[in-house]
Amino acid sequence: MLRRLLYFLLLLLASGLTPAFAQQKIYFQADLLEYDEDIRPGVEQYTGNVIFRHGETVGYCQSADNYRNENRLYAYGNPVRIHVNDSVTLYGKEILYDGNSRVVTIYYNVRLTDNSTTLYTDSMTYDLDAKMGYYLCGGRMVSDSNVLTSQKGYYYTDTKTAYVSDNVLFVNETYTGTCDNAAYNTATEVLHFTSRTHLYSTENEAWTDGGWYDSKEDITTLIGNAELHNQNQHISGDSLYFDYNIKYGQGWNHVHLVDSVQNYIVDGNYLEYLDCQYATSTDSCMLTLIDGNDSLFLHADTLRVLFDTTQNPTDMFAYNHAKFFRHDMQGACDSLVYHLEDSLVLMFYSPVVWSESNQLTADTIKFVILDSANIDVHLCRTAFIASSLFHDTEFNQIRGITITGRIHERQLSRVDVVGNAECLYYIQEQDSSLIGVNSTITSEMTIFFKDNEIQTIRFYNDPDGKLHPDQELTDNDRRLKDFKWMSAFRPADISGIFDHPVIRPALTNNPTEEP
Repeated sequence: MLRRLLYFLLLLLASGLTPAFAQQKIYFQADLLEYDEDIRPGVEQYTGNVIFRHGETVGYCQSADNYRNENRLYAYGNPVRIHVNDSVTLYGKEILYDGNSRVVTIYYNVRLTDNSTTLYTDSMTYDLDAKMGYYLCGGRMVSDSNVLTSQKGYYYTDTKTAYVSDNVLFVNETYTGTCDNAAYNTATEVLHFTSRTHLYSTENEAWTDGGWYDSKEDITTLIGNAELHNQNQHISGDSLYFDYNIKYGQGWNHVHLVDSVQNYIVDGNYLEYLDCQYATSTDSCMLTLIDGNDSLFLHADTLRVLFDTTQNPTDMFAYNHAKFFRHDMQGACDSLVYHLEDSLVLMFYSPVVWSESNQLTADTIKFVILDSANIDVHLCRTAFIASSLFHDTEFNQIRGITITGRIHERQLSRVDVVGNAECLYYIQEQDSSLIGVNSTITSEMTIFFKDNEIQTIRFYNDPDGKLHPDQELTDNDRRLKDFKWMSAFRPADISGIFDHPVIRPALTNNPTEEP
């Protein structure tokens, strides 16, 4: 019995008639059937209201030639229509359908329609089993308000995904995009970029090596050498995300933001941006305030810029470990605030400013920027100014409760000390030989500088001063209270703002105790 069964199966395999692989025939219905074995052997000619069926696939045309021995047909009319399934329909002037491979080739004025899109081309091949149609001679897909054209394309109707290449052009009401390769989902209306892509509108312009654009939500993510430009600002980075509805964006790795109107640059490895509200940068971030060839460079763990409704910056915040560099002035602190409308800079927690050979410290330091070369400086509580002598071995020192200074033409020109004023300075001959050391205590004093060196000191309210021979002063007498020389934190160049940050002092249980 088993031997007979095996023999029967071998016969079926040899004849190609196994039930699992037997080819389903194409069935026809028409007004007229013509057949001439002598003229066209094996070819049935159907004419008038032709309907052909193959499984669930149904076609309509005016004329069809059925190659019955080959299980394929050639149909023509204007147009030929094939219902692949409930959602996919093919149109064209001529088709060639292979019932064995279930592949349709359509020519002239070709259309593919489904529930989400219409595809136009002049020639298409559609694989019913793979549920995929492709064109190689140029095509155009229309989905809602989106239009996608390309030289080549593969459209999978089950996943609603099209893969297009060569001269790709994407157009909708908001954006136009060009690239060489892309993938587009007609259901979600999301376009994925897989090559260098250029997107542009009346307001923005973008470039990227990859990423995606959600045309429904008007959201995009750009990945790889990404750039986004508008009229006033240019931003680039490894990856950028932007929501055009609320004008909110993020950037990752090597982010670079340039505002050509407000003359500032923000760099960092992370950037968050909300139009007319704020921009925040972290991770190796740096703010550059452009001033000709004399720009100021500011670094902190976090940089934040606030904007008004006209996109003009109103406030800038730098925290923690803030440090800045300009060729004539440097500074460091834990936190810094810049109020642009008032041209006021506030430095908190161990602030220090260096101007030429002078070091300024206090509990809080305030700057009023008159212009790029003239600045009023206010040192609030535990105010101290020191300048180095003899290669950082001795120091001129000024101390008081508050100190107000004027930087004129980029040099410290005047200092007013109010409250418990003290000074200790070295008197030298013109040849730099030391005459002695003057120490004075009074309630107020004014010091005038020239070329960043003390020229004149005016003491008020019964000063108590003395000129000491150098050899009579002990080491303790050579330093006023709260003296600290912080040159190790001073940046020597732009790269120095990322090194050796000033540490924020620890909180104390006694709120009145100075740090």
